[in-house]
Amino acid sequence: MKTTTPSFILELPLKTTPVQESTILVRLDAGRQLYNACLGESLKRLDLLRQSKEYQQIRTLPKGKSRTEAFNALNKKFEFTEYDVHHYAAGVRNSWINEHIGIHIAQKIATRAFKAVQKKAFGKAKNVRFKGNNQFDTLEGKNNETGLIFRNNTLYWAGLEMPCIIDEKSDVISYGLNHEIKYCRIVRRKINSKNRFYVQLILEGIPYQKPKNKIGTEEIGLDVGPSTIAIVGDTKAELKQFCSEIAPKQKEKRKLQRKQDRQRRANNPENYNENGTVKKGKKKWKKSNRYKKTSSELAELDRKLAAHRKSLHGKDINDIIAMGTRITTENIPYKAWQKMYGKSIQVRAPSMFISSLKRKAENAGGYLIEFPTNTTKLSQVCHICGNALPKPLSQRWHICCGIEMQRDLYSAFLAKCVDIETSSLDIARAQQIWPGLEPVLSEAVSRVIQSASGGKVPSSFGVGYQRQSGSPVEPVATVTEAADDVVRDNIYEDESRREVI
Repeated sequence: MKTTTPSFILELPLKTTPVQESTILVRLDAGRQLYNACLGESLKRLDLLRQSKEYQQIRTLPKGKSRTEAFNALNKKFEFTEYDVHHYAAGVRNSWINEHIGIHIAQKIATRAFKAVQKKAFGKAKNVRFKGNNQFDTLEGKNNETGLIFRNNTLYWAGLEMPCIIDEKSDVISYGLNHEIKYCRIVRRKINSKNRFYVQLILEGIPYQKPKNKIGTEEIGLDVGPSTIAIVGDTKAELKQFCSEIAPKQKEKRKLQRKQDRQRRANNPENYNENGTVKKGKKKWKKSNRYKKTSSELAELDRKLAAHRKSLHGKDINDIIAMGTRITTENIPYKAWQKMYGKSIQVRAPSMFISSLKRKAENAGGYLIEFPTNTTKLSQVCHICGNALPKPLSQRWHICCGIEMQRDLYSAFLAKCVDIETSSLDIARAQQIWPGLEPVLSEAVSRVIQSASGGKVPSSFGVGYQRQSGSPVEPVATVTEAADDVVRDNIYEDESRREVI
């Protein structure tokens, strides 16, 4: 069995000439066409496999080792394996593609296509997408000896010699260059409609840990929502908006989208019906120079938003790791969230956040455990009486057995008390640590109330106004202009009111 070792990535910008850039673009397009060919062939073989009688018979077998072995044998019979797709890619490469793509790079492209189709075979994806022009941006090798080779701060690739821009004062770069290189990857990015090329070195080892980013020792309970995040440790708790700085920029994006739609309609009036809807059937679309400029502005804004979101994710992850690396949280149904809170999920990308947090926690010697919601029901259960009472989304406070606590913070507290072996709530442990953590959670609520008095906060925090006693409660009817909101109980509301922005 192939052994695996920990890896991390160091990215360096490349100094390229116009001739080199043109050559790279040709090779990327050759890789795109090879990828599409492997993708189409893999889909064809998968369809033939599913049409066979053997496949229908194996599906009826109970899950187990014998069923898996039968499927593996069937995959080999229909040549639906990674090795077979490698062999197909080698045959396709014996053409004009041979001048631009090496065998190792071709095999990595074939692996990429096969894994995409394999997700469809396993039911993890409904379909796969073929790559259009300028949609294939990366190529990678299998080692640092052939194809893409990095030596002496220079990337060599089949006649191309591209020096890298090295910041000698950077501790991150100095640390990475002292590690063994597994393989290289070249990446094309569009910045202000111009191509920029980078080399990513996949290095053996663990990533550089900045001295300012400390590693804590506490156990963390985490509750991530479409627009909020609650963190509860042993000595500290926090409730805040999730990527709050990104949401206001969506107005600028929507403005450009409306401008783009007006330009499209002005350039192609024949493609629209009298009522403004798009005509059915095959159509040709004319794109003016101003339309292309608007599209470039929109693409650049999306790139900046993605980079800003990644930066905010990193900051929140570092804050969590500074508290502790033993993290427990609910296994969130992201696909269901996309249907219910589409805009918020697109803006904040909680799945990407959890994946990055899990990787960094494991690199720091900890873990991130995701437990199922159907066995815990943290948003419904009370740790005092043990009863689970369903709450509507509009009810933002847990009030039971003398406990009055913000719902997300309380769920994060209960996440700390989940037994990771049985994936069930350890009520005895929750009752034991609650007296010590109740003041910590109350302090976090107090900070939220103070921030609410100084400006707007999401209504999902449940601190719209206060009673005379000072305890925060859910407002009866509050209309806010904040970017974050909870979904109303009425599932028949129109889509614009139902989504979280």
